[in-house]
Amino acid sequence: MTDTHRFGVIALVGRPNVGKSSLLNQLVRAKVSIISRRPQTTWRRIEAIRSVEDAQLVIVDTPGLHKARGRLLSRIANQSARGAAEGAHVVCQVIDARVWSQADQSVLDHFSGPSTPLWVVLNKVDLLPNVNHVLPRIKALQEIHPWVEIVPVSAKSGYNCERLFELLQAAAPSGNPGYPSNELTTASSSFIAAELVREQIFRQMGDEIPYGSGVELTLFETDENQLLHIEINIWCETEGQKAALIGVGGERLKKIGSAARRQIENVLNCRVHLAQRVKVKRGWVDDRKSVVDLGYGV
Repeated sequence: MTDTHRFGVIALVGRPNVGKSSLLNQLVRAKVSIISRRPQTTWRRIEAIRSVEDAQLVIVDTPGLHKARGRLLSRIANQSARGAAEGAHVVCQVIDARVWSQADQSVLDHFSGPSTPLWVVLNKVDLLPNVNHVLPRIKALQEIHPWVEIVPVSAKSGYNCERLFELLQAAAPSGNPGYPSNELTTASSSFIAAELVREQIFRQMGDEIPYGSGVELTLFETDENQLLHIEINIWCETEGQKAALIGVGGERLKKIGSAARRQIENVLNCRVHLAQRVKVKRGWVDDRKSVVDLGYGV
C-alpha cells in the first residue's frame, strides 16, 4: 500500500427525513440503507464502505436527531447518532436545501467545534425551482459559520454526489484500508434482510405506519438446495396495530412479504423463502431489553 492511500470515516447526521440514507446509497453506489418518505426510518447506525484505487471511505448513516419525548427507543437513536460522529474524520450535516429550521441550527450547534471538521450538505436541490436558488442559503451559512464546508447535492438524482465523494476522499487522512476492497457494509446479511422487511412495512403502511414496529429475525438458514429460509417476527404495541399490519384477509402482510422477499433476493443474490408473524408486545419501545434484543440498542 502506498503512502498516498487515504482511509476516512464519514458520519452523516441531521434531523429526520433530510435524505441521509439516500445520500449514503448514492455515495457508495449501492443500496445499503433502507429509505422511506416517512421520518425516523433509520433506528441505528449503518456503515457502508466504498473503495477506490487510492482511498477507502466508511460512510455512516445515523438516526435522525429529534426530540425524544421520553421514549427509550428515540433516546437510544439519538445516542447512536451522536456516538457515530465522535469517531468520524468528517461529520456531514445533511439539510433540506428548501428550508432552514431551528432543529437544523440545533444540530449544527451541537456538532460545531474544533475537534472534528463539520460540513453542511444541502440536499434536495432538485426540488428547488432552480439550482441557483441554493446560493443565498450557502452565502448565509458562510457568513455565520465561515469555517464550514458547504456542498449542494441531490441524493435522489445523484447531482454533485460524486463531487462530494471526491471532496471527502481528499479530506480523509492517510491510512491503509480498514476493510477488504470488495466489502460493501459492516452489517450482516441477516441484519440487511430484517431491514428490507422493515422498509416494506414503511412503504406498504404509508401514513398508518405505527411508531413501534420492530422486526426480529428468528431464522436465517440456507438449506442443501441453496434456498435461504428466513423467519421474521414483526412486533407492534397494540392489537389495532397488528390488525393494520395484517390487513383484510392478510393481504397487507402478503404484500409486505412479497416485496421484501424480492428485495432480499436482489440484494443477497439468492433464492429466499420468507415467513412472517405479527406479534404484540405493549411498550416494547420503552423496554431496554426488548430494544436491545431487536438490535436497536447499537
